[in-house]
Amino acid sequence: MYFGADYYPEHWPRERWDVDAKLMKEAGFNLIRVAEFAWAKLEPSEGHWDFSWLDEALDVFYKQGIQVVMGTPTATPPKWLMDKHPEIYKRDENDLVLGFGSRRHYCYNSEIYREYSEKIVEKMAQHYANHPAVAAWQIDNEFTCGDGLYCYCESCRQKFIVWLKKKYGSLDALNKAWGTVFWSQTYTDWDQIIVPKRSQAGMFGNNGHNPALNLDYSRFQSDAIVDYCAIQSRILKRWTKVPITHNVVSELCDYYKLGEQIDIATYDNYPASPWKSFLGGSPSDPAFSIDVERGIKNKNVWIMEEQSGPCGWNVLGSTPRPGQIKKWSYQAMAHGAEAIVYFRWRACLFGTEEYWYGILDHDGIPRRRYEEIKAIGKDFPKLCAYNVNSKVCADMLMIRSFEQQWTHTFQEHNWNFNYRKYLQALYNGFWANNYNMDVSNEEVDFSGYKVVIAPAFNLMDERLKEKFEKYVAEGGNLVVTFRSGTKEMDNSMTERTLPGYFKEVAGIELEEFDSINDCTVPVEGAFGKGAASIWADIIKPVTAKPVATYAGEYYAGKPAITVNEFGKGRCYYVGCDLDAEGTAQLMDYIAKECGVKPALENVPDGVEVVRKESGDGKEFWFVMNFSGKEQTVEFPCEVKAIETDEVLGRSVKLPVYGSAAVAKV
Repeated sequence: MYFGADYYPEHWPRERWDVDAKLMKEAGFNLIRVAEFAWAKLEPSEGHWDFSWLDEALDVFYKQGIQVVMGTPTATPPKWLMDKHPEIYKRDENDLVLGFGSRRHYCYNSEIYREYSEKIVEKMAQHYANHPAVAAWQIDNEFTCGDGLYCYCESCRQKFIVWLKKKYGSLDALNKAWGTVFWSQTYTDWDQIIVPKRSQAGMFGNNGHNPALNLDYSRFQSDAIVDYCAIQSRILKRWTKVPITHNVVSELCDYYKLGEQIDIATYDNYPASPWKSFLGGSPSDPAFSIDVERGIKNKNVWIMEEQSGPCGWNVLGSTPRPGQIKKWSYQAMAHGAEAIVYFRWRACLFGTEEYWYGILDHDGIPRRRYEEIKAIGKDFPKLCAYNVNSKVCADMLMIRSFEQQWTHTFQEHNWNFNYRKYLQALYNGFWANNYNMDVSNEEVDFSGYKVVIAPAFNLMDERLKEKFEKYVAEGGNLVVTFRSGTKEMDNSMTERTLPGYFKEVAGIELEEFDSINDCTVPVEGAFGKGAASIWADIIKPVTAKPVATYAGEYYAGKPAITVNEFGKGRCYYVGCDLDAEGTAQLMDYIAKECGVKPALENVPDGVEVVRKESGDGKEFWFVMNFSGKEQTVEFPCEVKAIETDEVLGRSVKLPVYGSAAVAKV
């Protein structure tokens, strides 16, 4: 298990490297990440290579027992390259060139850029193929973070045509699938195919483009990123046997497909960034994000950037309070992290991220944050013994699908509906009651789970219908929500009575629905009470039974939530959104009805508990206090502190921002 920081030797004088390496060793570090933005330093001009400075840096840190994750620097193509080949730049929906000045300034579909990427990756891989300091490779940095999923340049259009030819075979098939008879959009020549740039209908989301075009263009752009990653992965695998990774953060392209190109998924975790604060982030956000990450390959992950100081570009988020860095680190390990790498070692004196503080401030003097991380490093070996190859004890699976995300992105159904935020809201409901879960896509095996939650599962076909029905018939519990089963896989509307492919397993029909825009609608039933403010399906039970009904609007008394016995299992249909309190009550009700137990009973509000099983079968828990006050957590058995082996009895006291890792005595 690795413990370390992201380090940029090119930012600091050579004499400082020795100081930093010794401080890192004292803190228990055994890993740094390097070079992911260093292209201009490694290749100052075309074909002129300089690895001498990086060789020397690796030697300095390796002498202190510190290895490296070597980054391929393709996220920041140098100015000389962009000046020579400006066609590499992306173009936005307004056909404007997104030029030099930041990072990620390239089109994934540019053949020229792919050629240059191959050259530098090959050179680096050859040079460091057998270097003992290299523990892993990171491909690029944060695909789609800052640059988004879409480019609209001519290279993209031409490759999109090739992609469509492969998928549909003929224009007749494409026209039928896309329904181009609508608005006289029929294509009679492949070269007529457009990409969904800004169109005349400027007042509408994505300017009113064909939904099938939008979905296929999302699939195409995602495949392009996966293919670009695969190019680098193939080169690295020719030269090295160490793991290959990528730091997945923005969740825009299909990272389940991207996961096939890497050995370990990594995540960049900033619980108190200014963006999360602005967006109303909660303590469950990192938990959900790391669970999503763990589902990419359905195995444990690394944290390649863990927050260690106040951070931001133009404005800063909050400074970590005493205990918070440890709590965030423990939360990451609780949800499957087997490496914690802090960003960054020291705040940079220049550049866009000079306000992004790290373990050390700009003056390089160790202070409180360094000491807190040093204390974690002291305990890290004992934590490793439990956490490496451990698993989260999860009886529930939440499906998080990129196909569903894309269809909801262009047609939101309601101004206030967002697929990703809705998944987070449901997850929060389980998190608030300390239920642990896995998050992955619809292709995983459902059979090991007591409950499968499929939120807003819009796109459907017969294959998926059979998979869901088989799972329920054999004794599983399926939770389906509003805006599920309304579309075919080509993004056209289904002719089936809603909820479409889920109609039989849910045992209901939808009489109509209400996209709520100017009120809230009370909902009450066996779970408790809540209020809908976005959507309300008006349900007609066929074989299902009501769990809750509406208590307002013209559909007062009509079912809002139902349950249907189907074979040996059951299907819950949740026809409305609910406020946070109502969601927590409903998720707790469903979990209990399905025989799922929380990680721990009677946990104080604001305390997160994750129950895990070590690689050798030992039960242990991570507990984190997010409540803002001291809390005591009771256990059903005597426990010991993993870090110290101290027997704590049947309870653990957590100070404000406190955290602990405990195991059965």
